Amino acid sequence: MRRLLAWLGGARARAATALRSPRALTALAALIGLVALAPRWSFAVEEHPLRLYLFGDMALYLGRGVALAERARTAWDTFTPPGYPALLAVLHAAAPGDLALVGACQAALGALTAALTALFAYRLDRSLAVAALAGLATALYFPLIFYTGFVLTETTFAFLLLLFAWLELRALEHGRERGRAALGLAAGGVLGLAVLVRPGLLAFLPCVALCALRGAGRDRRAAGATLLACALVIAPVSAHTSWLLGRPALVATNGGVNFFLAHSECRSVRSSAGGEVVEVSTHYNRTHFERRCELPRPFLDEGAYYRAGLAEIAEHPGRLLRAWRGVAEGLGLAPRRAWPNQPFWPGSVEHAAQIDASSRLFAPLVLLPALAHALARAWARRGSRGADPGADEGARARSLAWAILASVGVMLYAYNGNPRVRVSSDPLALALAASAWAAGARRLGARLRRWRGAGEGAARY
Repeated sequence: MRRLLAWLGGARARAATALRSPRALTALAALIGLVALAPRWSFAVEEHPLRLYLFGDMALYLGRGVALAERARTAWDTFTPPGYPALLAVLHAAAPGDLALVGACQAALGALTAALTALFAYRLDRSLAVAALAGLATALYFPLIFYTGFVLTETTFAFLLLLFAWLELRALEHGRERGRAALGLAAGGVLGLAVLVRPGLLAFLPCVALCALRGAGRDRRAAGATLLACALVIAPVSAHTSWLLGRPALVATNGGVNFFLAHSECRSVRSSAGGEVVEVSTHYNRTHFERRCELPRPFLDEGAYYRAGLAEIAEHPGRLLRAWRGVAEGLGLAPRRAWPNQPFWPGSVEHAAQIDASSRLFAPLVLLPALAHALARAWARRGSRGADPGADEGARARSLAWAILASVGVMLYAYNGNPRVRVSSDPLALALAASAWAAGARRLGARLRRWRGAGEGAARY
């Protein structure tokens, strides 16, 4: 019996050691990737094939991708960020007209996103349980599954965002200067690609710049390498865009019209100057306003639409407060509306209930617990300013995740109150929420053990 107990004790110790090894985390991430792949593949390739849902932005992206594969860019191509059309152009060159390949590619990227979420979440608490919870939540999160079935940027951007976050965290944690620089450069390259897919991520770059200028030595060098690589990716595209337009520009020209819509009271805005795109609207504007506006400048003239938006704010300062309603809508807190005004999400009405439930549960089950946990940790550290910053191993991961989510909030406020702006960053919010729920479970368990111990003590007395 003693030998059996000794063997069981040794087996338990070996299992605990194995679970703490890097191989266990890698195996967990691979398993979560496989779990995530099955529903995405089924949805994008079989149930919801992309070829049946080509309208609006989807048709525009596909047209831009095919054109990019067959001819040089023109000025009107700059209205759409070039990153996602470039991916479509590569896939079109490999299999012309085969949207099943796009669906398969997006299913694979979605599966990798779930695996990367688990790897990132592990860095929050060094807990396989937190990694598993965050990874599985991302694998089964219906909005992310849903977007694999459309020719839209959500899946690609989510993958690039999580890959950047994981690489940047590895760079910040790396013990050797050369390794930090290499990982920082890799992270910056991926960040640059993500900006080319969704230029709204430019709102995050000031956080990287601040870390490069004011961070501790290790953080400063990693952030500096990231910023450099990101600039090297963006700069050639910006130069080409500027050359096509004949004026300085970044990577796309649709920001001005979206800014104007976010701060006007127009159902839509039409350009009397014409061009390939002559009318633009957003879900928020369509469901709140009736007036159709018209401006005499082409949508490519970003400056004119930014000035028009600022003029609206100057004339009606209350619009700055009203824009918070857009943030609330972007967080899924809008009232449910009948189709077609209800879905921020394109597609058939078959999944309206799942989308609505996912949207409404995001704030109470994901965002609010994550925020509460962050505030509780900040309160616990209120008197420990002199403590070693490295004592909290997850501090860098939390800071990075919240900085990215804050930049998403800026985009919701300034440009477009739409869950589509937010959903690609939801894996980071799910990781923070998994850490929060795990911490709550630990506190509840400790409290129950204390109550049980107090009850047993009273019984013995």
